[in-house]
Amino acid sequence: MSTLVARTVRTPDNSPVSFPNGIMIGTAVGAGAINHIGTPGQQGFGVGIAPSIPANFAKLYGTDDPSADTYGNYQYSDGSIMCYQPVSCYKYGTGANGLAINNCDIKPFSYFENSLTIANAAGYALHRTFYNNGSIRPGFMHDKYKCSLNGTIASSIKNGVVLTSAQRGSLSTAVFSSCTGNGQTPSNNFSGAIAAAKSRGNQFFPHTQFMRAWLALVSLAHGKASTGTTYNAWYDATGVNNFPKGNNNNALGDINDATIAYVYDGNGTYLGCGKTGSANFFAKTTHNGQGNGVCDTNGLVWDIEPFGITSDGANFYLLNTAADVSAMTGGNTLATDAWGATGLAALYTSIGATYGSMTASSTNKTFGAAAQVLSEATSGTPWAMAGAGIPLLGGVGGSNQFGNDYFYDGPRPNELCVVGGAYWDNGSIAGCWARYFSFVRSVSSVYYGFSSACYL
Repeated sequence: MSTLVARTVRTPDNSPVSFPNGIMIGTAVGAGAINHIGTPGQQGFGVGIAPSIPANFAKLYGTDDPSADTYGNYQYSDGSIMCYQPVSCYKYGTGANGLAINNCDIKPFSYFENSLTIANAAGYALHRTFYNNGSIRPGFMHDKYKCSLNGTIASSIKNGVVLTSAQRGSLSTAVFSSCTGNGQTPSNNFSGAIAAAKSRGNQFFPHTQFMRAWLALVSLAHGKASTGTTYNAWYDATGVNNFPKGNNNNALGDINDATIAYVYDGNGTYLGCGKTGSANFFAKTTHNGQGNGVCDTNGLVWDIEPFGITSDGANFYLLNTAADVSAMTGGNTLATDAWGATGLAALYTSIGATYGSMTASSTNKTFGAAAQVLSEATSGTPWAMAGAGIPLLGGVGGSNQFGNDYFYDGPRPNELCVVGGAYWDNGSIAGCWARYFSFVRSVSSVYYGFSSACYL
């Protein structure tokens, strides 16, 4: 019998936060239990059933069935399909903490009685992505498909023509400025993704760097725990290509899997760009290798990720757990802005000129190494940076386990806007871990779109 509880906990920086009502604690375990992410390697892992249904969301046929392609999937009133991510903890392997180096285990927060103390004592950290506006959230909804234009709304719809920050060939309306729903007037540049996301509703925002890192970590844990393709379509027993596939070979396919074929989006210029969610073997392109997962985290278009880490040209800045990303804006003058001195002072903490593999060396690096890649810390800056997907100093050089994904640490520009995942012509450097730390909020380009999210 499950019961609703509320408790006060503290963040990893020891700040008290309120833990909202609605988290389910009970004896039920595994996929199918309320607010449970499932077990790595098993059916249903990587999504879950929300403890409550937010306004204007509805369940689909199969939302509660771990065997269904719609398990953990919900539909918003505009038609968008979103995948629910329940609040969860992870342990990152050091080789000396019960897990092999660079292995990862993930468990629901309820496994630890919703207690940070209990989780941390077991070496598990609550992932940074589940903090927002000074509280631990029950979970978040993440777009199943990259955003495409649906009337005047940036929606998550299968086979949509992806929105980008500049016109792509003849697709004159597949740009951010077309997303005028909900009174928005987005600009056709990276910062415009924030307003474009809100064309669906004020609670929506481009997914954060923490959310991308979370989906990548889920993929890592699932790949290592899988023993076949039954519950993980992209599984590779050799470990060479054991990660989600996507549109990245400039020929509507994947450079690591010749069986993948996307449907061309008809732009007339960039012939390698497909429609989101259009892969013939769809489950091979999702974060969890199942039909219920988030697709296209590898390639298609780079995801603009304005929230997480930025820079003022001298230092990198890390978003505070007290910040409310649903209220953040795309300018550089207000206390709610993701950029500018006022916003930095209100929302961020400086982490200095370099951190880990972010050395501002302007060198091409690839993700992964034989050495430990991510910090195992359960609190402090190392915990938050691991939550943003930032490798340790020795965590780059390339490894198959991380898909040899691209990690470009950039020249540390003022008003940095991070992008992730790569685009349709990036080949083997594309992937769910890929990051680029060189662009600014004013950039406009055909290679960059976004995926939306919202917190419960």
